[in-house]
Amino acid sequence: MESFNKATTKENTSRTEQLIEMYLKRLKQCGFRMTNQRRIIIEILLKNLGRHLNVKELLNIAQKEDPTIGIATIYRTVDLLTGLGLLNMINLEEGFSRFEVPDEQMHFHFYCKSCGKVVHLPDEEDKTKTVMQWAQKEGFKLLPQTFELAGICPECINEGVVEEDFCHIKRPICEKRCKKHRRRWRHEN
Repeated sequence: MESFNKATTKENTSRTEQLIEMYLKRLKQCGFRMTNQRRIIIEILLKNLGRHLNVKELLNIAQKEDPTIGIATIYRTVDLLTGLGLLNMINLEEGFSRFEVPDEQMHFHFYCKSCGKVVHLPDEEDKTKTVMQWAQKEGFKLLPQTFELAGICPECINEGVVEEDFCHIKRPICEKRCKKHRRRWRHEN
């Protein structure tokens, strides 16, 4: 069993190294300089496949390897990789974006607006075919991307969380929107 785990770890390390070299080659082909800081950021992203890191988490990990890496470098690198299609930006409505390395043309997530749980959807191939058919019907050629579908997970539903808990817009009580309620509406929002 131990030798199997060592072999699997060695394969994963080899695969990660291949991906790192592929990313670096792609950057060079597109005319971008390969700095040590970019390499560190790319390595972190590729060594954390399946995790949805945000910029702050990425910065904390990167600064352990190179304390001179700043937040601006992280943002520029993430923006560059996203623009090249080498990284997907995920919005889980947390007030910041998360990132993941795409491993296919399209990737689908459910996320719970209550607890933040993220679930990767099974049968992505079938979902991708359906979306591709929609795009083809409209004459679009799709780019690699991630779809985030918001909802409430079964655990939160069992705890009594309901859809109405997420309606943040409060409308004035009177339908005429009298002067009193208009003024209050402006100040509340």
